[in-house]
Amino acid sequence: MSTLLILGGTILTSDDANSIIENGYVLVNENMIVEVGSGQPTTSNYDQVIDAKGMVVCPGFINAHTHLCTIFGRSLGSDRSLLQWLSDAQVPMLRALQIEDYVLSMELGAIENIKAGNTTICEVFVCAHYADGFDEVCVAALARTGIRSIFCRCSNDESFFDGFIETRQDIISRSERLIRNWRDHERVRIGIGPLIPWGSSADAFVDAVHLSQENNVIIHLHTSETPEYNDLVRSRTGKSNVEMLADVGALGDRVMLNHCVHLSEHDIGLIAETGSHVIHDPTSNMILASGVAPIPQLRAAGINIGLACDGPACNNTQDMIEVMKNAALLQKAVTGQADALIAKDVFTMATRGGARAIGMGSSLGSIQPGFLADIILINTEAPHLTPMHDPMATLVYSARGSDVHTVIINGQIVMQNRTVTTMDEKEILVKARERAVCVRQRAGL
Repeated sequence: MSTLLILGGTILTSDDANSIIENGYVLVNENMIVEVGSGQPTTSNYDQVIDAKGMVVCPGFINAHTHLCTIFGRSLGSDRSLLQWLSDAQVPMLRALQIEDYVLSMELGAIENIKAGNTTICEVFVCAHYADGFDEVCVAALARTGIRSIFCRCSNDESFFDGFIETRQDIISRSERLIRNWRDHERVRIGIGPLIPWGSSADAFVDAVHLSQENNVIIHLHTSETPEYNDLVRSRTGKSNVEMLADVGALGDRVMLNHCVHLSEHDIGLIAETGSHVIHDPTSNMILASGVAPIPQLRAAGINIGLACDGPACNNTQDMIEVMKNAALLQKAVTGQADALIAKDVFTMATRGGARAIGMGSSLGSIQPGFLADIILINTEAPHLTPMHDPMATLVYSARGSDVHTVIINGQIVMQNRTVTTMDEKEILVKARERAVCVRQRAGL
């Protein structure tokens, strides 16, 4: 049994009252938070102490939708809309990846997320090599990094780009194998779902629903991301993207709907009625000119919202602090209302909202006793964070991912003083730069 004490910081708890504790402490036993308070703990029996003076202490961020598999495509195809960006740059790059490139993608992506304070990621995996077992290798690579992950195995059975189609039976059998092999891992969970809504048959969506129900795994779906998305779905089904999902039973409390930019009032009603979760990606939506998600309307309908960077090739970083700021500023700008989305709201999305979306709302995303010890320390002793009158506003509007000093995941220190302890960052960066040149040459980009 090992205990860890974090002492002297300003704690943003993200509990139900969004409590802020000055001169606070957090006591961790193994992988669980056992005591939180101000001043000194009730016990002096602990194995390690982290001095958090001058630090903001908060739950690790939950990056609820990313594509680490596309990290070799960072900055390729810039200033294009979604489908053009995919066809011109990202799909050729993905086809050119070899197995060692996929492993490096997971490692490099995990480093970037950890260094930004993202303790949990939802990796939405896209692959032209499913038959070769690349998905299995990538789950194992993520597990070794120390990050908490939901590995969402996503594919299509009817249409997408050449090389990215699987039969329904292959999707089922390969998904079942992943679920079975990783069911008992303490930091890794498996998710499923058709990758794009117009590329899968109704039967494939029904398959995903059955897999979800039988194995208690989440369904993760790109939804209503662009007008073209809705047009393609409507041309195939006669329904909006969300209406189509309702028709095949693919809405509910185990369903994460990513993007949700172009929604009707009826769509919002269906999402709310079914208890489905929405994941908001403001930065990638702006970069790809996809539009502005109706976050105030979704919140008014009582829908749980998580926050995400989206992939490192379409954001183009994994900085959730930047995403929180973008989410708040975007709604202020388009509504003309300064309080349309405030700092506390986006912080909740990045912590408790994401935890609820992945089915861990009662154990993750908050600093309170009985919750998993996924905790980050942010160094506030910097010019751009001085003075700190309001810790929450300072975090959201002034901080950067590079201000994250220490990261604890499942009770283990995985980064201290900006040094990742679970991987050789320098070696991975060197390999990634070398392999990126090879991948780009093979892809003809």
